[in-house]
Amino acid sequence: MSDAGGPLAGLRVVALEQAVAAPLCSRHLADLGADVVKVERPDGGDFSRNYDTFVHGLASHFVWLNYGKRSIVLDVKSAEGNATLRRLLETADVFLSNLSPGAVDRLVPRTELEQLNPRLVTCEISGYGPSGPYRERKAFDLLVQGEAGVTASTGLPGEPAKPGVSLADLGGGIYAVAAILAALRARDVTGLGRRLHISMFDVLAEWMSPLLLAYREGGVTIDPAGTRHATITPYGPFLAADGTVVNIAVQNDRQWLLLCEVLDLGDAAQDARLSTNSGRLQHREEVETAVAKAVVAWPPADLEAALDRQGIPWGRLNHTPDVAAHPQLEAAQRWRPIDLPHGDTVRVVADPFRTGGADGPGGTPRVPGLGEHTDEVLEEISGRDGG
Repeated sequence: MSDAGGPLAGLRVVALEQAVAAPLCSRHLADLGADVVKVERPDGGDFSRNYDTFVHGLASHFVWLNYGKRSIVLDVKSAEGNATLRRLLETADVFLSNLSPGAVDRLVPRTELEQLNPRLVTCEISGYGPSGPYRERKAFDLLVQGEAGVTASTGLPGEPAKPGVSLADLGGGIYAVAAILAALRARDVTGLGRRLHISMFDVLAEWMSPLLLAYREGGVTIDPAGTRHATITPYGPFLAADGTVVNIAVQNDRQWLLLCEVLDLGDAAQDARLSTNSGRLQHREEVETAVAKAVVAWPPADLEAALDRQGIPWGRLNHTPDVAAHPQLEAAQRWRPIDLPHGDTVRVVADPFRTGGADGPGGTPRVPGLGEHTDEVLEEISGRDGG
């Protein structure tokens, strides 16, 4: 068993997981110190192992989402494998899954699971949850983003775009972490586990709430605004003198007046039409054109220093190589080493919890090889070597 430190040390998570959503959840539980046992199929395991070969021959998603866990191989559909899964669940605190709809109930029906381990917290992540007309649908990130309106609210009018990261998967995984921690806290009081369902569609619908409220209550459909803010202006990217893109984020009317002072936009500062964000939105093109014409004359370093002096929020529009060399990540020591199965070591961005769970007393966390810990885990639950 893992001897990692952290607030969840001593808890075991059994994860029947694949792809992104559940692996992100269980990886964070491992970050917090839990012993995560990842149950994989005999025929290649988690299919995200084969997404690409960018990290020393391994898939970038799999490396990112699975370090600090133990991997076992079980054919959970066979009688022997299913019996082993049940013995493993008897020792678990959390049972996490994101299989096809209904798959978990077919493997271990709910009533049997509750009898097997009344203290077990179970959490299923799915596309649409256990009820409603879409409950049987298989769901991947692109599909859920499309159904929830996220894709159509991203990009430009007539040019929808999928965000560059998997929002449905990532949101589902993070909400699952929160729900599991709450259920574990409730178990401390009641002694009983809970059954949790996280719907990725529900997560994105929640995040769409400002747009949904504007439509349902105000009759307003907010068009996508590209890299600009849909309902605040000036709030977006502006081109400086050398072609550098600087994001300027004016959040309130006071900051608007300060920006006008920095950019010498005296007429705009005095224009009553533009004194409120609602007014600026009505004259968006005029506002953003004026700001853009002023910003393009500034060297970026001078502009950023002037914005800093006035307390106006700004940031660079970075690309992946810029973020990989970002001074904040280096200065805050946000890179951590992890070991790969074949011996190489790479650095990944450390978990945001900053608890040091997975690299506590257990040392540097590893990405597990497929089935690497099968014998070890089976010996723990049965008192005999696995086979």
